[in-house]
Amino acid sequence: LLDESDGIVEYICNKCGHVAMLDRRGFLRCSTCKGGADIHPVRMSYAFKLLVDELKSLGVISRLKLGDLT
Repeated sequence: LLDESDGIVEYICNKCGHVAMLDRRGFLRCSTCKGGADIHPVRMSYAFKLLVDELKSLGVISRLKLGDLT
């Protein structure tokens, strides 16, 4: 399903692992790292994005560790 209909691109800070967000001016930023963020696009399933959002609403912050696909 990820390749056909369920894929989404989220932007993740490689420094802290939190999901980055767009500010009012349209720039990506990490609310934790502020100006020193290292933000990368990550393709994931929409169901996983919903899981991360639901956990965030319960006060559980997940950190995603990025790595190379070698």
